[in-house]
Amino acid sequence: MVFMIGAAQRRFLVFASTIFFVSSLYICISRLMAPTFEPVTVHPKQPEIHVEFSKADLPMSYGNFARPGYDGINLMAQFPDELIPTRENGRRLIVVGDIHGMLDSLNELLKRTNFDPTRDHLISVGDTVNKGPKSAEVVQRLMELGASAVRGNHEDRVLVAWAGLTEQQGVEAYLDSDFAAAQRGESLDLKTARSLSETQIQWLKNLPVILTIEPMSLYIVHAGLVPGVPLPNQDPWAVMNMRSMRFPRAEFREEEETKRRKAEEKKKKEEEKKKQEEEEKKKKAKVTKSTTSASTSTFTIKAQSTAGTLPAIDAHTDAHADSHADSPANSHADSRADSHIESHTDSHIGISGSAAPESSPELDLLSQPDHDIWIPVDSRSGEPWANIWNHVQKKIPSSQRRSIIYGHDAKRGFREDSYTFGLDSGCVKGNAMTALIIEAESGGWNQTTVQVNCKEPKRTNANWWQ
Repeated sequence: MVFMIGAAQRRFLVFASTIFFVSSLYICISRLMAPTFEPVTVHPKQPEIHVEFSKADLPMSYGNFARPGYDGINLMAQFPDELIPTRENGRRLIVVGDIHGMLDSLNELLKRTNFDPTRDHLISVGDTVNKGPKSAEVVQRLMELGASAVRGNHEDRVLVAWAGLTEQQGVEAYLDSDFAAAQRGESLDLKTARSLSETQIQWLKNLPVILTIEPMSLYIVHAGLVPGVPLPNQDPWAVMNMRSMRFPRAEFREEEETKRRKAEEKKKKEEEKKKQEEEEKKKKAKVTKSTTSASTSTFTIKAQSTAGTLPAIDAHTDAHADSHADSPANSHADSRADSHIESHTDSHIGISGSAAPESSPELDLLSQPDHDIWIPVDSRSGEPWANIWNHVQKKIPSSQRRSIIYGHDAKRGFREDSYTFGLDSGCVKGNAMTALIIEAESGGWNQTTVQVNCKEPKRTNANWWQ
């Protein structure tokens, strides 16, 4: 079947096609001539969110200090169970503070404790050598008694010096080593190392950094332990050297707050200076205007009546003086001077007796802002590590609590707290040598303290004791 299209229909089709073609051409040209090629967005552009972190908010982790890894340091050792005091065996543990080559004081202390090698066991908290006159003799005495000990920072220093000495040969070991040791401030360590025999050196090398007595929930170290860090992850340097803890997050926060406060003070001073300058300009302009006005008035008065001239000038001067005294600039200066009066409150950590805590009992260190991270330091610039250890122990279950016997800190001396016992009482400085005697009792153990007075040895030079 064939469909025939009439003339009218053909005209309509031609017209429609023309309209479609023209419309398409117009749309194409208008799109090409558009001023922008950016896509049309249905939703408005969201503002960028800028988050700025301070150093105090960054993640922190506890690492290790650098030290020579020359001898495969023995980090931990378990104390033999058969030496632990019980009611049945009647044994005692005699734990001695820093000896530092003071053999005579050690012997006197053992005599004072009625030390019996057949039933008592001697434990040293480290620093058996250096400073005192008889380092080699002390090591030999401990070896003969079958004593236990931990490595202190002075044993470690001597072993480092000995390792450097053995790397050299012949005369070089005695000449060059002396010079190098003096340059590093290690002459004392080198001299002690030379005084020790190979057997004594080996005995020192085998000493652990941490001695654990788990049945008694007790650790023995030279300097301290970092709370919250498992024993296998403890840094040997810190265990042998630490004295206090610092809170880096709090220090960063304080540093940033100080910078912010100084910037605000600087800005405030600049604004005050600018305001004062503007007030001075206004005052000068006011004085100039008043002077001009006074001159005009005086001239007019002179032309009319000379008798009124002086009172008019005096009145103007007095009014100007009063207005100057009560001006905003002066009142602002007074308020600024008052703002310089500040009250300063000094806080001190008090020590009352040997066993008193060094911080207020009401002060909970761990609840303070930014005190969730701490690092050990060998100085006393932070909080004593024992304070933090005792706080932590009181917050954990009793089955996880551990006590620590340590030395190293002669300046604080003998200290006894809930979970820490500090035994370095400064014998080599002429103070005392301390021993902690541990005996079994019904349901646990008790401890008693014995001390002997020490005589400070004479020094022949800055590095060696006679």
